[in-house]
Amino acid sequence: MGLIKFVGRFGYEGKTIVIKECYLLLKFLVMLGATALVFSIAGCSSESTSSDQNPAVSSGYYEGETVTLIMGLDASAGGTTVGRLLAKHLESTLDGNPNVIVKNMPGASMMNAHLFVLLKAPKDGTTVYYGPRSSLGELLEFPGHSFKYSQFTILGGVQLAPLVTYARKDMLEGGIQSPADILKADGLVFGGISAEHGRMIASTMGLDLIGADYHFVGGYPGSGKIRAAVLSGEVNMATDAAHAYLNEVVPTLEQQNLNAPLFSLPLLNAQGELIKSPLVPDIPTVNELYEEIYGEPPSGLNWDSILTMIQIDQTMQHVFLGPPGMDEEAMKTFQAAIAPAMATVGFADEANRILSYVPDAVDAARATEVLSATALVSSETQDFIEAQITRNSSY
Repeated sequence: MGLIKFVGRFGYEGKTIVIKECYLLLKFLVMLGATALVFSIAGCSSESTSSDQNPAVSSGYYEGETVTLIMGLDASAGGTTVGRLLAKHLESTLDGNPNVIVKNMPGASMMNAHLFVLLKAPKDGTTVYYGPRSSLGELLEFPGHSFKYSQFTILGGVQLAPLVTYARKDMLEGGIQSPADILKADGLVFGGISAEHGRMIASTMGLDLIGADYHFVGGYPGSGKIRAAVLSGEVNMATDAAHAYLNEVVPTLEQQNLNAPLFSLPLLNAQGELIKSPLVPDIPTVNELYEEIYGEPPSGLNWDSILTMIQIDQTMQHVFLGPPGMDEEAMKTFQAAIAPAMATVGFADEANRILSYVPDAVDAARATEVLSATALVSSETQDFIEAQITRNSSY
């Protein structure tokens, strides 16, 4: 390794430049015109200059690199907004401070992005998957879902806001005054995306648990279209992420005195405990609503299936995945960067401004645990989930 300290001319006075190979050093000197320079050369031998002896040599794993987060969502999707925010702050916590960019690769229900990282991404950690996962695709072997998440290098994940199920207040004469009033309403129509979508399954299972009489209408392309359908009266019930419910649903429906929140899905913490989201402290969780109506905690196959959906689908909704056999240093570097990126004041400020809440980081060990839970689902629960999809598809 060659270390050059210039004391001559041409604008390099007082600067130190490190060149790793001696032949490159000589080429560099010829390029500048060595006869016109006065310089000192140190360390041009077979021995390297250590980073301790020369701080200029010190570099992080990702120094000078560009890291690409492959996302299976459209560029306008809310999840992409989260991805861009994370990319910005990962630049500061990934060792070497690389550029981090988002590349959208939508199609085939996110499978294009998954398969690209699984089969084509380089092992050096410069290309990783970020975004939603399809636990149900793995569990139920949906068409096109030809892999298991255990095949990836698991880097970590992100816990997003839980779901809130709501209805139009005017579905009952005199208005729905409390969530339990929904049991008195007739003609309930729940608007959703596809019947196979985890949000739709978990939310309609919650309605079944409390005993609501409804039917499901799917096929809406996204949450925005569903909200518009609720406002117009085309459907009268739906579910949304808590932050979107607070920022999009409440202001719109409250203007016409139409908002009637029913229940939220509880969060599952690392200790396996169900907790209420601080985003919606005044909305009962589905298990709290059940207990209010029936005087005892929920139990049985329906409740067990809701718990399974919370565990495998609504815990750590977004995930970071590297390709199989990812370089070990890259893996450890990336795993160590996620939580610090999301723990800064800057991240919290931007998340509150853009998302209206701060998502939580999920470390690699917990992410592995969550992804592994799919393989532990009982055949009885799996059959119940499949029956829910079939029923919702039949309306």
